[in-house]
Amino acid sequence: MAEEAGKKSGKKKFFLFVMISAAIAAAVAFVKRRRGSDFDEDEWQELPPPAGG
Repeated sequence: MAEEAGKKSGKKKFFLFVMISAAIAAAVAFVKRRRGSDFDEDEWQELPPPAGG
């Protein structure tokens, strides 16, 4: 029974580590994205003129 408690504790620590890592990665991606947005917000939405005309 002591081994089962150790396994559960290890799994809990592992999932906690994964969740914290995912949160940090999401925060870093968000900050990088915000810093890279030097252009106007509407600039990326502009479409090229239609091919025929």
